Amino acid sequence: MVDLALLGEFLLRARNADGGWGYQPGKASRLEPTCWASLALGNTLEPRVLEQWPCAGGLLLERDSGTPNYAFHAQALIALRALNLEHTAGNRTLLGALQRVKGTPLPPSTINRQDNSLQAWSWIDGTFSWVEPTAWSLLALKQWAASRDAVTERTRIVVAEQMLIDRCCAKGGWNYGNANMLGQELKPFVPTTAIALLSLQDRESLPEVGRSVAFLEREATSERSGTALALALMALRAYGRSTDALRQILLAQLPTTLNLGKVTSVAMSLYALGERDRHAAVAL
Repeated sequence: MVDLALLGEFLLRARNADGGWGYQPGKASRLEPTCWASLALGNTLEPRVLEQWPCAGGLLLERDSGTPNYAFHAQALIALRALNLEHTAGNRTLLGALQRVKGTPLPPSTINRQDNSLQAWSWIDGTFSWVEPTAWSLLALKQWAASRDAVTERTRIVVAEQMLIDRCCAKGGWNYGNANMLGQELKPFVPTTAIALLSLQDRESLPEVGRSVAFLEREATSERSGTALALALMALRAYGRSTDALRQILLAQLPTTLNLGKVTSVAMSLYALGERDRHAAVAL
């Protein structure tokens, strides 16, 4: 069994001179692994790179000189709130910018069953709404809605929830995009389902959420990656489900996770297994 301290040591060694993290050691700093490494290690490290992350028009760039990725921008808002950090542009500015962007609507589909008019969040500008960026953005908005310093648009929250419910697979859970295509019901995936459920913690009474929690309880260990197992652990814990067996499997996966050397996976695993704040960063 791997000592959790080894995961922290890996992250410290993998940190770049600019204070951020790449997807693998030695790679240029990117926003997603920097968010999760920051959450896993806490906010005691200097420099606090998320406060200074490159920004344009209120949107954080996916990497220096890159373009915004809305899912990662939302993750940064989640991390900034959890770590009690303030971006130099102002967290309210970042929140407002996220609420102004929308996925591109499409005409009614003739090949799948879904409402293409719902404008939630896409990965990048000028593209259709997808499950993961919508779920991360919805979680961020709901968290910041509780802050007296934030201004959130209720309409964006309602539409995002409608979009996720509309895209829920027939037997529960979420695929990355569509729930069905050409008359075929598509398969839900563990990490996508976990992220969507984290954003819908306050909507547990919905039948789609109930079916999806049941799916995740059944299938949480079917995708043996550090990322999938860690997200499943955080989601099931958020819903008050037993995670003892899942935790042991995630622990057993750690040697592989470390050998693969993927920073986001290591950081998510360390955060999911930690007890410091009991996953407050992804809680509602």
